[in-house]
Amino acid sequence: MKKIITLILVFSLVLSLSLGLSSCDREYDANEVSTAAKDLIEKSLFLNKIYWGEGIPYMPSVSASLYCEADFIALSGLGFYTVDELKKKTEEVFSKAYCEDIFETSFSSIKDGEEIQFYARYYQKYEDEFQTIPICIMVYSRFENLLPDKVEYLYDTLTVTHSEGDVVYVKVDAKVTKDEEHEQIKEMTIGLIEEENGWRIDTSTYLKYNDRQEEYEDLLDKKK
Repeated sequence: MKKIITLILVFSLVLSLSLGLSSCDREYDANEVSTAAKDLIEKSLFLNKIYWGEGIPYMPSVSASLYCEADFIALSGLGFYTVDELKKKTEEVFSKAYCEDIFETSFSSIKDGEEIQFYARYYQKYEDEFQTIPICIMVYSRFENLLPDKVEYLYDTLTVTHSEGDVVYVKVDAKVTKDEEHEQIKEMTIGLIEEENGWRIDTSTYLKYNDRQEEYEDLLDKKK
C-alpha cells in the first residue's frame, strides 16, 4: 500500500512540474522583438488591404458574374501574380495559425449545407484541368471594403510589454483617419511568435474609425 501511495505522490509531482513547465512564459530580447514588430506591422498594413480592405483591383466585366479577372498591371505593382505568391507574402508576415484562418476565409467559400453564406474573396483560375498552369486571380466583385480608413502606426510609441506562453506582446499607438475632420489615436496590442523562419504576427493588426468613440468619451467625462 505504501508503494502505491508513493507512486501516486511521485506521479502527481511529475505531472505538476510538467504542467508548470508547459505554462512558462518565454524569455525574449525586447530590442529584437521591437525591431521585428515594427517591420512586420508595417508589412501587415498592405495585407490587411488585400484581404479585408479595398482588395486587388479587377477588370470590369460585361457579364453578371460575381467574379472578375484581377487587373494584371495592378498585380505587377502589388508584387504577386498568383494566389500561391500572395500566400507566400502572407506567410512572411503572419504566423502559421493565423495564415490558416486567413486562407480558409479568403480563398474558400463558407457554406451552410449547399447554400453559400460567404463567397471566397479570391480564387486561382487555371488553364488546365490538373491545375498546374495558373492563368489569373479571380476577384469577388461584391466584397464590401471592411477597412476604408487610413491607418498609420506611431512606431515611436511601440513597447514590448510581456509574454504569454510562446507569444510576446507589444503595444503601439495608431492614428486612424476617416477624413480630414475625423481622426483618432488608438492603442493596439499585437502578439508575435517566433517560428522557424523568424518572428511572425499572431494577431490582427487592422483598425477602423469608431464613429461612437467621441460619444463614449463624452459620457465618461460627464461621470467624472
